Amino acid sequence: MGNARFLVIGASGLVGRRLTGTLGKRGAFVAGTYASRPSGQLRRLDMMDPSQIGACIAETRPQAIFLTAALTHVDYCEDHGEEARRINVLGPCKVAEHARRMGAKLVFYSTEYIFDGVDGPYDEEATPNPMSVYGRTKLEAESAILHIVPEALILRTTVVFGWDPESKNFAMQIYDRVQRGLEMTVPYDQLGSPTWVGFLADISLRLVEQGVSGIVNVVGRDIVPRTEFARALVKLFGGEPERIIPVATASLRQKAVRPLRGGLRTDKLRELLGQEPISLEESLQRLKLEWQQNL
Repeated sequence: MGNARFLVIGASGLVGRRLTGTLGKRGAFVAGTYASRPSGQLRRLDMMDPSQIGACIAETRPQAIFLTAALTHVDYCEDHGEEARRINVLGPCKVAEHARRMGAKLVFYSTEYIFDGVDGPYDEEATPNPMSVYGRTKLEAESAILHIVPEALILRTTVVFGWDPESKNFAMQIYDRVQRGLEMTVPYDQLGSPTWVGFLADISLRLVEQGVSGIVNVVGRDIVPRTEFARALVKLFGGEPERIIPVATASLRQKAVRPLRGGLRTDKLRELLGQEPISLEESLQRLKLEWQQNL
């Protein structure tokens, strides 16, 4: 990858920042964008402005584009459907059009929220049934992108976490509560596949190197209740697991419906990799190492 050119759209976020760092360590040329959080040499890109998208791709001339940018605040999307669709669907479609013209590989990051969470975990062939505006926009984007660029790579993931003080991912939320000695209410009835961001970034690049196209679930191997994941994080950060207060999702009265019995199956990923995806135990050890290295 040393002589390749890459564009990471959404490089100021958890996944985008890790992708940028991983590519940089491999000696590749990497251009990155941000929407509202300036960082380093990143250029600002408004995903609601088609002209900015075209100019960015034309100027950077990437061989591969990693599209991590999205409006991911699930409850906000419920009340701002048009904005969500412009950022999560129309913007990615414009990226796909330019990727096709340039012959660039497009990697788009999607979510388990395209499913209703009734009978998960889900494989790549399961029938989607999104229950939220956010889920519907991501599903629409998947379909549109593959129509525009059939050789695109769609990576479905969920519960992505990692050590990143600039991020509000679940691990950092738990770390903040532990540092302040606070309790945290966590749904006991949500099942998911915690995914360490380092694994997601590494596998993203590996799948691109293998020339994989279509839809692939890229998540951690284990499917656990959100409360179990939360307690493991509290313990890792030296806190008291009893400070995690289990509650029913319905009691949180959130605007958007969450998939409860979720999680993504990794059979296809296992076949592509020729090995098992990362376990939650190993993911937590990687997180702990990065945390300690940054103390």
